[in-house]
Amino acid sequence: MEHSLIEQVRQANDIVEVVQEYLPLKHVGTNWRGLCPFHNDSTPSLYVSQPKQIYKCFACGKAGNVFGFVQDYEKLSFIESVKKLAQRAGIKLPEYEKTKTVSTKREQLLHIYKSAAEFFAENLFAHGKHMLEYLQKRSFNPETAKELQLGYALNSEKALLNHLLKEGLAVALLKESGLFGVYSGNMVDLFRERLMFPIHNSFGEVIAFGGRLLEEKPGVGKYMNSPGTELYTKGKELYGLHKTKYNISKTGLALVCEGYFDFLRLFESGFTNSVASLGTALTEDQIFLLKRFANKALMLYDGDAAGIKAAVRGGLLCLARGMEVSIALLPDGEDPDSFILNQGSDAMQSLLESAPGLIAFLAKDPRPEQPTAERIDLLLDALRSLKDMVKRELMVKEVSDAFGVSETALLSKLHRSSAPAQPESAPVSSAIHRQESTEERDFLVLALKDYDSYKLLASEVNQSYFSNRLYRNLYNFLVSQSLQAEDYNPSALLDNIENKEIKESLAELLFEDGQHMRFEDCLSGIRIRKVQRDLDELDRAIVKDPNNLELLKQKEKLARSYRRMTRKVVNKVLF
Repeated sequence: MEHSLIEQVRQANDIVEVVQEYLPLKHVGTNWRGLCPFHNDSTPSLYVSQPKQIYKCFACGKAGNVFGFVQDYEKLSFIESVKKLAQRAGIKLPEYEKTKTVSTKREQLLHIYKSAAEFFAENLFAHGKHMLEYLQKRSFNPETAKELQLGYALNSEKALLNHLLKEGLAVALLKESGLFGVYSGNMVDLFRERLMFPIHNSFGEVIAFGGRLLEEKPGVGKYMNSPGTELYTKGKELYGLHKTKYNISKTGLALVCEGYFDFLRLFESGFTNSVASLGTALTEDQIFLLKRFANKALMLYDGDAAGIKAAVRGGLLCLARGMEVSIALLPDGEDPDSFILNQGSDAMQSLLESAPGLIAFLAKDPRPEQPTAERIDLLLDALRSLKDMVKRELMVKEVSDAFGVSETALLSKLHRSSAPAQPESAPVSSAIHRQESTEERDFLVLALKDYDSYKLLASEVNQSYFSNRLYRNLYNFLVSQSLQAEDYNPSALLDNIENKEIKESLAELLFEDGQHMRFEDCLSGIRIRKVQRDLDELDRAIVKDPNNLELLKQKEKLARSYRRMTRKVVNKVLF
């Protein structure tokens, strides 16, 4: 892809605006800050610089420009991220780019799922009269079905298969999609005669399906979900998040329900900050995803014993990740769908507003089979995972007040039972070693500020001036780019860097402003350090060969040069 086209796409996609489509950011000084999506971030560690158009996580080290963020977040290739951002900006790629064979299996699978979703959605209104009647009977608006892209899988063994084969898709790839089974050597549609719910990832791509039978059949499950694929892992996605993430981010609160129809009812009734856990207990991965957009969770599960248990379990996991948690207790036998249908949206709003916090709920848990001591232990187990000590102490006080147990006793048990703190799974960035070779680091920071300074990298120094291995590698990388004045864009240096260490370290250097440093001073500094190292090497050589006149002459010449350089520096400081 041509450089000019990449630059056009880059200029059309402000990195702050792009990142905010994936997660909320807050303006802090000259930068923006948010929770890093690339590790289990408990405190905002991701910084985004609008002037420099780069991002950097100062906890896990992830870094890059706008292309790199989309590439890392969506697991795309560099060219795929350029294509996606071009589409976002409404930039038409050249025809040859459009007709290119899709470059990755992931992209091809996404195409298959997109085409399948469109096929199912078309069939719902063309051939699914009984499905629409079923939705109408349950008081769902057809417009809701359209907006959420509900569909109908025909009662046919090969309807979807034949549709996709007509598009020229490879049989081998269709087998990997998880949309087909093989019986007696023949491929057949996995979903047949089912109401289809497309499952999207958080940025709106269809990655899986759920299918529901209208009438139960012996030996056949009412619900069927896509198997795990390269695109989809059960327990890592939240149904409806692609539609509600902006309202969730705006309110800071997510209503968490269980199933498809619960979500449909909530969404249709105006509760557009809802998600569904896809019929499973809320998982750590789902909470990690949810926490990108909300700091509060309200558990809205079924009102039976199983629903209460699932709500408490999910709530405890959210609490352990530092989220505020409330639990709305529905009447026994009710779920969000039936409750709104029977009592209306206003009644649901009142229920949500009066929902107690998790701690208060557990203190008055209606389940008699769970003793008070066990409930306290569950809360303490969750609190042990909190890294924010202040928040932990405040919650201990809340537990004390709710259960009537002294803080001293709770803290004693909490600390006594605490295991040694485990390191976070994400590695701590060690790309830049600040204590080493300050002059070398400063020199590189300033060399990146403008094109004139960048040119001096190759003309004034070479790799031997860098004693630090990392800075030497960074120097070699920068020199190898051979940028011209019209092409100079520091953020563009981060395009498609395969070396993780180089990429993360370069981003860290770009974040530095170098405001109180002068390029000439840094250049003098590394030159002096270079001469010092050369003198040390000569001294070691002379010790081995003290009568070598050539070595002695070299040392004298280098010593004179060193005295001149240091004299200039001293005079500059004094006068």
